[in-house]
Amino acid sequence: MDFLRGIWEKVRSIKDEKSFFILFALLIVILSIFYRPFYYSKVLAQKEQQVNTSVKEANFQKREYASPIIDLNTASVEQLQTLPGIGPSKARAIVEYREKQPFSKPEDLMNVSGIGPKTFEKIKDRITVSTVNTVNMANNTPSTTQSTTQNNQSQNGNKNISPEKININTANLEELQKLPGIGPSKAQAIIDYREKVGKFKSIEEIKNVKGIGEKTYEKLKELITIY
Repeated sequence: MDFLRGIWEKVRSIKDEKSFFILFALLIVILSIFYRPFYYSKVLAQKEQQVNTSVKEANFQKREYASPIIDLNTASVEQLQTLPGIGPSKARAIVEYREKQPFSKPEDLMNVSGIGPKTFEKIKDRITVSTVNTVNMANNTPSTTQSTTQNNQSQNGNKNISPEKININTANLEELQKLPGIGPSKAQAIIDYREKVGKFKSIEEIKNVKGIGEKTYEKLKELITIY
């Protein structure tokens, strides 16, 4: 700065008009060279600040808080994140807490790790807690329905056993498959046996067929005949 001030004083002291303009032009060139880095750094800093502000505004606009009341005992992780001050980690902590013990009142939320009175004050008007019995019913209903469905499927999946006994000496492949524990391969083995050896002399003889042992025979003995 002292250097520039000295040049300026010399310019002012020059009375020759031509020399004055030459030195004045030289001073302008020196000033432009001297201040250019500061100018560009300032411009870049302003642009960077504008970009950061835009990003922050965009992120703020993306996260819109939902207006409905959130039930702590039933809300998903995504729904919990719509509450102010609740991010992914805290939302998962809430879910893990209620899996061990359902919330009985909104104030129980402060028992969750990472959620204190300040956070609770922000969201207390946005949360509610369903009764424990309601939660248990909601949680048990699907499993009960699923269990009932599985039982029905299991019952429907059993082979339709004919009320009449099946003659293992005359039954075809489809008829033999109506017997419990007899699939296509065992039904074909029974037919192959009687074609090779001859008709069964007793129902116990079916144990000679490959793949049919004592356990299978116990299931069949009341359902088969040779006459």
